[in-house]
Amino acid sequence: MQRFIFLCSLVASCFNFCFAAVPPLEREISLSLNNEQVIIGLNKIQQQTGLIFSYSSSIINNLAPVSVNIIQKTVREALALLLPNNITVRSKNNYIILKERVIEKNPKKTELSGYVYDKTTDKKLANVTIYDKTSLQSVTTDEYGFYSISIPTKNQSIIVNKVNYEDTVLKISDLKNNLITFINLNPIADSIKNKDSVLWKAKLKDFSHYTNNMFRKFKGYVNTLNIKDTMARNFQVSLIPFVGTNGLLSGNIYNKYSLNVFGGYSRGTNLLELGGFFNIDRENSKGAQLAGFFNIVGDSVKGAQLAGFFNITGKNMWGAQAAGFWNLNIGNSNGVNAAGFVNTNMGKTKGAQLAGFVNIAADSMKGAQLAGYFNHAKSLDGIQVSGFANNTAGNMDGIQVSGFFNHAKKVNGLQVGFFNFSDTCAGAAIGIFSFVKKGLHQIEFSSDEVQYANLSFRTGVHKFYNIFSVGITPSANEPLWSFGYGLGTSFKIKNKLRSDVTLSAHHISIGGFNANENELYKLYWGLEYKFKKRFSIAAGPVFNLYLANTYAPGYNLRYDNVAPYLLFTSNISAADGYNLKGWVGGKIAIRFL
Repeated sequence: MQRFIFLCSLVASCFNFCFAAVPPLEREISLSLNNEQVIIGLNKIQQQTGLIFSYSSSIINNLAPVSVNIIQKTVREALALLLPNNITVRSKNNYIILKERVIEKNPKKTELSGYVYDKTTDKKLANVTIYDKTSLQSVTTDEYGFYSISIPTKNQSIIVNKVNYEDTVLKISDLKNNLITFINLNPIADSIKNKDSVLWKAKLKDFSHYTNNMFRKFKGYVNTLNIKDTMARNFQVSLIPFVGTNGLLSGNIYNKYSLNVFGGYSRGTNLLELGGFFNIDRENSKGAQLAGFFNIVGDSVKGAQLAGFFNITGKNMWGAQAAGFWNLNIGNSNGVNAAGFVNTNMGKTKGAQLAGFVNIAADSMKGAQLAGYFNHAKSLDGIQVSGFANNTAGNMDGIQVSGFFNHAKKVNGLQVGFFNFSDTCAGAAIGIFSFVKKGLHQIEFSSDEVQYANLSFRTGVHKFYNIFSVGITPSANEPLWSFGYGLGTSFKIKNKLRSDVTLSAHHISIGGFNANENELYKLYWGLEYKFKKRFSIAAGPVFNLYLANTYAPGYNLRYDNVAPYLLFTSNISAADGYNLKGWVGGKIAIRFL
């Protein structure tokens, strides 16, 4: 006996386990009745599912006999065939509760429920959107394809949408008299699958993958995939996405005015959107969009976008963006981007980028980039100003100014920085060191009245170049030697004849390095004649100024005689002992490269 009870308990446990994961009304049964009482049908359902029906006998015993023949249908579908419309069905745990309801003469709401099927496969469809465009009431089918919706009685139709299926409009009069309704959807042809009427997912590009994953968690997200139609409202208020006056259809609606207490999600905005924390528009934002933390627009912005932390636009921006940290435009930008840290424009930029740290224009830049640290543009027609470095990958027509480093492939303008680099330069590069790949690189050997042997390297372009030099005058005792730096410019007179003007400064030492003031300043103006492509001779007069500290050790014995002759001499600061000598000399040089 105990063994029998154990086996029965085991069978019952297995039976309950098999159905535990499936909701009571979605369990499948087979039922055959031929002009039999309803209660017989209920008993057969209990036997197959283990469910328990709870009802008043008065509402079941007086029902007329029925004939039913179904195979592998849900309990809900079976009860719809067994029971009249005035009996409601509700499940709780393992119980099915049947109650009689009073049918109103003039109901304000129409209750619809049922299943949505694929017309070709007869399979139930999950995540189908059923909605009323007027009242914005909407539901989506559950994993079993079931829906239940309540809409105003005065409304005439509902719309049924699912991605990759034909849009379907149904008259309410054809549905409301049934306990449950069955809606069949036609799949669309493969050649036009996944075509969105506004192509919003394509416009979001890679960014859409992130936002879509983020909003999949919201119940109303599936409606944005299913519904292609665009709806509009003058005003909406929401607490969080899909919790507001536009309900679960908020992602499908354009609003003129939008107020998001914490954050909101809409199809777009036409005048003003305010968000306490964030605003997200699937498509376009026109007018002003302001958020305490971030704004995201899937397509384009026309107007102003202001956020405490970051703004992101999936396509183009016309107007002004201001963010405490970061602005990102995946498309073109026409206007002003201002950010506390970084601005990034992936498309063409026309206007201004202002950032506390970095500006990036991945395509062409027409306008101004001002950054505390670094600016980058694919090409530039305008100005770049940064505290550290500027980079233009292509042509630069304008000005680059930095505290340390400038680079451009082709310069048609001016570079000002500590270091300047380019492939070609049709303008000028002003800095301590400028290197132009296809510019001026000259090695110069020269001699003058102070130092008989000098070696210099001239780099930059003819309009403006840097000079690094060393020189020496051999001596039986201690050699006089120097190192120096200078700037110069050269202009063409004829095909092979040029004129140079240079200004340089040299520190003079005799013997070992002398840290005292012994500075020689030279202003040179001469002619250069090019005999061959990489060989030329230059010569010209030099005006010299020699400044020395007469109180320095060894001045009278060594440094007082650096000048070979004098045009003038003057003690410019008797208290400090500084003496200035001047004379006119000359230089002759040969140059290579």
